Amino acid sequence: MELSWLGETLHYTDEGATDDAILFLHGLGGNANNWLHQRRAIAEHHRVIALDFPGHGRSTGTSVPFGQYAAAAQALLDHLRVNEVSVVGLAMGARVGITLAARSPRRVRRLTIVNGYLELPPREHEKRVELYDLLLSPGGAREWAQLLLEGMGVSGHAGIARGFLASADRIDPAHVNAVFHQVDGVDQAEEFRGLAIPVQLIVGERDQLVPTSSTEQLTALARKATISRFPDSGHLPYLEDPATFNRALEDFLHGQAASTDGATWDTAPR
Repeated sequence: MELSWLGETLHYTDEGATDDAILFLHGLGGNANNWLHQRRAIAEHHRVIALDFPGHGRSTGTSVPFGQYAAAAQALLDHLRVNEVSVVGLAMGARVGITLAARSPRRVRRLTIVNGYLELPPREHEKRVELYDLLLSPGGAREWAQLLLEGMGVSGHAGIARGFLASADRIDPAHVNAVFHQVDGVDQAEEFRGLAIPVQLIVGERDQLVPTSSTEQLTALARKATISRFPDSGHLPYLEDPATFNRALEDFLHGQAASTDGATWDTAPR
């Protein structure tokens, strides 16, 4: 489905039930199809909405800055007349979810952050900048993709690796680099600290992109954080172990924090 917004065309999906809406927000360079496992399973009991951010997937808008991504998500919810929604976001998508929840506290009822962070330690930050600046080098996109696969801890998953490399061949390297630096320049600590809604942190413990200190910062700032740890997953637990991911998400959406095989839950109030 498509929505005209600020002269751009936003692509989105809208499936499943007519209420109890969940909005899925992909990471940098991704698209709505990244959530296919969730869209197929969770749509049995929820209204499942997934957005291609501007300049991603089938949406136009490579000139739209990251600072307007939350406005794009809000425009989609307005268009669909969704008054209450739970938001699930991976990395960059989680950053958008934080802003959306801060701007619309009565609309966003719960927020799930998948391998997200607000800031990185200095050395980790330098390494991340070096990685994304490879995109500006001749032939650097393929090296960037290979190194990112290793950092995400998913290079051993043949199907995920093939799909990721195929997607990497279709991205606009300059656009992804520019958005990375825009996201990197945003300070959301106070915005996140002000959220009064329940927050779930899903952590793939094989993910080398998000250090423990970044998860600890989110936990310390959250008023109440439910932490779902996936010891055998990396950056993409919703693809690596979709059944366990979906159970963890459903437990959180229904206010539960029970343990399930393959993941551990704990609650950390501030």
